[in-house]
Amino acid sequence: MKKSKKTLILFCAILLLAACSDKTTSENDKPAKTTGQTAGTEQTKEEGQTEDGETTETSETDEEGKIKESHTENGEIQETGETATAETEIAEAESVETESIEPASSEPKPADTKNLTIVIDPGHSGVVAEGSEPLGPGSGEYKAADASGTRGISSGVAEYELTLMVSNQLKAELENRGYTVLMTRKSNDVPVSCVQRANVANDAGAAAFIRIHADGSENQSAQGAMTICTTPQSPFVPGLYASSRSLSDCVISNLCEAAGCVNRGVWETDSMSGNNWSQVPVTLVEMGFMTNPDEDMLMQTAEYQAKIVQGIADGVDAFFGFE
Repeated sequence: MKKSKKTLILFCAILLLAACSDKTTSENDKPAKTTGQTAGTEQTKEEGQTEDGETTETSETDEEGKIKESHTENGEIQETGETATAETEIAEAESVETESIEPASSEPKPADTKNLTIVIDPGHSGVVAEGSEPLGPGSGEYKAADASGTRGISSGVAEYELTLMVSNQLKAELENRGYTVLMTRKSNDVPVSCVQRANVANDAGAAAFIRIHADGSENQSAQGAMTICTTPQSPFVPGLYASSRSLSDCVISNLCEAAGCVNRGVWETDSMSGNNWSQVPVTLVEMGFMTNPDEDMLMQTAEYQAKIVQGIADGVDAFFGFE
């Protein structure tokens, strides 16, 4: 009996052990089966994405999303790069624009800062104005309206011919520098009195009145250039002395420097009716002595005339502060 009971117990234990073994085997097989099913599903999905256009488009969209996210992550860097590039392009454009514009200069420009009228008076004329005129406004003393002037001792050229020749060149030079220029006469066959000459400058409201002459003397060795203006005690235009003296100083110093001639300075006198009638700054320029054989011939040359013109024009510039 006892033996049967032990046998029964042993048999039950074997059955129980076998049942437990089957359960364990079933559970172990299940995860493996699940894994295989998952792999098969993913493989089918991957194959479906490749073959299905819509799914493939979704996949491309995902790729674009990744790119977009990548851009978003680098957005600050990218934006900074674009801004830097834009700023560089603007700077380069501004640099080009700056280079194309002439930088502002402290020196005046003829077009805008020399909007001034200069009157040039070629001394004397081939036809002498007749009669006499007061020495100055309100004066009881009279002088000849004009005179014939001197003549070259070696060249035989008349003073009025030389003065018109140089005056025409001076006109062109001053106009090239931006001045408006008027002439008291343009030919040698027109009589013009000293008062009429001064009135051309007065009526024009000229900034300066430049009178061109050549000198003469009984002493043939006399040479050099000078300018003439009124005195501080002028009974006619005392208020113009300072400006006329300044103009005379500027012209004679620059003329002699350019021409390399003797500087005879400024002569102050109230005996010149053309100066006395002028209501604007005035100077009379004696370019040199036509009674000096060497200086006479020198003044007939184009090279020396160009130096005289250059010097007078530089003097006018200096007077107005355009150096």
